[in-house]
Amino acid sequence: MNDSQLGRRGFLSLGGVAALSVAGIGATAGTASATGPRAGATGATLALPPSKLIRVEGNTGPAYFREKAVQRGTVIQSLGFDNVNRRLYFAQLIGGGLQFPDELETVTAATRDLHGDLAITEWTLGPDTPEGAGSASLTGSMYLRGFGHGVGIGVEPSGSGTYLWTEVDAVQDTQEGTSRGRRLCRFKFSSSGKPLDATSASLQKFTPVPGSVNNTAGVDPLNNRLVVRYSLNGTRYRIFDLAAARAGDFGSPLAEIAEPAVQIDRDLYGKPSFQGYAVAGQYLYMLHGNSYGYTQDHDGDPSTPKIVISPPGVGNTHLTSVDLNTGQIITTFHSKAGHTLPFREPEGLAVQIPKASEPGVFRLCMGFASGDTPGGRTASVYYKDSLIQP
Repeated sequence: MNDSQLGRRGFLSLGGVAALSVAGIGATAGTASATGPRAGATGATLALPPSKLIRVEGNTGPAYFREKAVQRGTVIQSLGFDNVNRRLYFAQLIGGGLQFPDELETVTAATRDLHGDLAITEWTLGPDTPEGAGSASLTGSMYLRGFGHGVGIGVEPSGSGTYLWTEVDAVQDTQEGTSRGRRLCRFKFSSSGKPLDATSASLQKFTPVPGSVNNTAGVDPLNNRLVVRYSLNGTRYRIFDLAAARAGDFGSPLAEIAEPAVQIDRDLYGKPSFQGYAVAGQYLYMLHGNSYGYTQDHDGDPSTPKIVISPPGVGNTHLTSVDLNTGQIITTFHSKAGHTLPFREPEGLAVQIPKASEPGVFRLCMGFASGDTPGGRTASVYYKDSLIQP
């Protein structure tokens, strides 16, 4: 979410929950594709092997790093790790004040947002040693035009390079002043400085689920799987083998669930906005929350005074774990990680493997937009690393 339109992501998220309720899905959990063993798009039985579960409980979480200045000074939207080459990628809105050589004038932040123009920044991580842990240096950036809002980013290592999976073909919502990608695309990160347009022939484009919209992606680095979040009769997730997806084969999903409706104490926290997701093995993790001081209509009634649903120092950030084999929520927990940040908005989830030599040890990393003022936003990353054996 950006600084000028704080309600947009929340509006779209709540609309998705409403659509799920209309479809008959319960208020506390989603459902899988079928009763018992689940049938996929091809009719095959789906079941992901048992895997470790990250505990989302706990009111604090260690900081991987805190308040790093980001290029363009805009709110981060999502994040992802190249665990092979020790790099981190943020997706952000470009913001205003930038003019590319083929543009007639400087473009405003509102126009960039409506057009779906994004900035991708690359950070090189320090060694996983006591001296280097948590260090990160901005080492590259690229700009995307006509892609979407950056709700998710999938990171795929390839030798010494990195390929990214993002939304593409932005569909504009003039009422909300934003856009969302209709399809997915894959491209190699390049810090050449020349913007990459959604019409570029260098993009691999995909529609994993025919008829779907609002497609975003992430990568499960433990199992080389692609997770796709999309809208089609509600918000849903499908998991695919990454190599098959790269080849354009989306006919055999490994798992498929409806996004479960998270139960949160509305008197205390209102309806927190959806802010990101990640997958590790058998489990999906979701992030909800708003920036400090965020206000909302009480119980959706615009005739009543607005209430603060994310109090400073407390916030309304929630982490949720979901079993992809059943579609059922395991735990939803209010997180105070990073609660001392002066500005704190949860933005994005990603799985990090700190040591390539120990792939079974991994973290769930939460991104937070921080920084005191619009145009001067920074990025902070906190993590959960308590693993439960299957």
